[in-house]
Amino acid sequence: MTVPYGRSSASRRGGGGSLHRKASITMRFNLVRTAAVAGLAAGVLLTGVPTTTAAPVSAVAAPTASPAVASAAPACVHLRQEDYLRDGQWRSLANAKNNCSHAVRIRMIWTGTTDGRCFSLNPGQDHGESKPGRGPYVSELRDC
Repeated sequence: MTVPYGRSSASRRGGGGSLHRKASITMRFNLVRTAAVAGLAAGVLLTGVPTTTAAPVSAVAAPTASPAVASAAPACVHLRQEDYLRDGQWRSLANAKNNCSHAVRIRMIWTGTTDGRCFSLNPGQDHGESKPGRGPYVSELRDC
């Protein structure tokens, strides 16, 4: 049976047509956004005054650096990483050890998965985290 526009008979019956609905919603959103921008541009061109109450470009604040900039953990905290096999599944392990003379509060920033939570380490203590797969790794240790 030939189905118009390459859609399967399942999508015509209502099953599996979510991609079509998502595309339709996206197209409607883009159409509304395009119409709003065109209306604003036409209002500016015809009257010289914007039709919305948006702040002028000069009044918009430029992005500034956050006062709480993330900083790296002290160099005396050492990181060791390895991949291992457990129950037939690969896992990535990261272990941070505090070689400082004082306690630290840090977190592991992972690439390829979610970041770890903040944790405290007293001098000489270590902390390990593992994630599934061989791809994830800790790209940095940050202060909390």
